[in-house]
Amino acid sequence: MDSTTVKKTRKYITIQVTIPVEGKDMSTKEEAIQIAVNEAVKLATEYVLTQYDTDGSPVKVGEEK
Repeated sequence: MDSTTVKKTRKYITIQVTIPVEGKDMSTKEEAIQIAVNEAVKLATEYVLTQYDTDGSPVKVGEEK
């Protein structure tokens, strides 16, 4: 799977997702789709969180990040 951030602006993020569609059965294809979409969601969430980040350091509660 390959999810790539193509463009970022203050209002939008564009992500390109490549999903392999070969496989023997539908469940294999559904799993590939789910993995690819999850990768795209991760990229989008990481980008959105940077808009709320103040200094780039990890958020810590006690000793846990």
